[in-house]
Amino acid sequence: MPKVTVVTGYYNRADVVDMTIHSVLSQTFADIELIAFDDCSSDGTADRLLELSEELKDPRFRVIVHESNRGFTQGMIDAIAASSSDYICVQGSGDISLPARIERQVALLDAQPRVGAVGCWYTNVVSTSGARRPRQPSAEGVNFDGLLKGNVFSHGEVMMRRSAYDQAGGYRAAFKNCQDYDLWLRMVRVSKLATVPEFLYERFIRFDGVSYDPRKFSVQARYFLLTRRIAQMPENEAATTIAALAASGPLPLIDKSDSALQKRYIKAALRSAVFGASKEAEALAEENIVNRPARFALVSFIRVYGSPFLSPLRRIVSKVFGMDRQR
Repeated sequence: MPKVTVVTGYYNRADVVDMTIHSVLSQTFADIELIAFDDCSSDGTADRLLELSEELKDPRFRVIVHESNRGFTQGMIDAIAASSSDYICVQGSGDISLPARIERQVALLDAQPRVGAVGCWYTNVVSTSGARRPRQPSAEGVNFDGLLKGNVFSHGEVMMRRSAYDQAGGYRAAFKNCQDYDLWLRMVRVSKLATVPEFLYERFIRFDGVSYDPRKFSVQARYFLLTRRIAQMPENEAATTIAALAASGPLPLIDKSDSALQKRYIKAALRSAVFGASKEAEALAEENIVNRPARFALVSFIRVYGSPFLSPLRRIVSKVFGMDRQR
């Protein structure tokens, strides 16, 4: 039985299979198994995973191909259930774990038995431009109330203690998005959270993902708010809300005009503009901001900010936000 199970899930990501798988199998900590599941992709992802398995012939690497689309969360639940290691390591598809990531996180969990989940510092990399933004989150000392203020992990860089995962109840299939945040809010009640203060992970930003695609983000933002609200509900009310979420999704549960939801839309549109996704930012604002003057002002700002005349300003803003193009 390996000490660490690494789980990575794919859906239409054939172009990034190789770099992610190689980054895991090249870790300095070798006592691992890698489970990669394909969730019924249509772009050849499953074929590439199977080809790579044949090429590498690494007994630690196992591929699971779903015959029907189960969704990422259910895929994670099933893959974890099919393993029995002490530690569970999440690996974002299309992201890179730097060579010492698993070694450093295992060392922390071994040394601190009360820690249930550990992340690390990471770098956001914009796939289209190569712009890089280092992030230095810290989960040290964060309790339930502190975690309600915002997620301290980005998910793909997290390693969990299986006993804490089980005690917290694991991922919940009702959460198609924000399944990680929902888990941390339960896990922090039974264990501590921690961060290895080293850059050990590179997280690649794709504008077709849930954080930037306008329609996907509209759903993801509702999941985020529901996650926080459910965590604060009495048990019976939470169970009823989760059942409704599983049955109908988040849209009927949070109205588009919800003030907290509108704030997340505005913030997301501005973030997309700063990261160079002007079209996505404009579409997000057009489709989701309900107040007409606010929508007009935001769209106007995005168009002006993305114009060729403001290229020098964008470079300054990039530096202010800590983004550069150096590897």
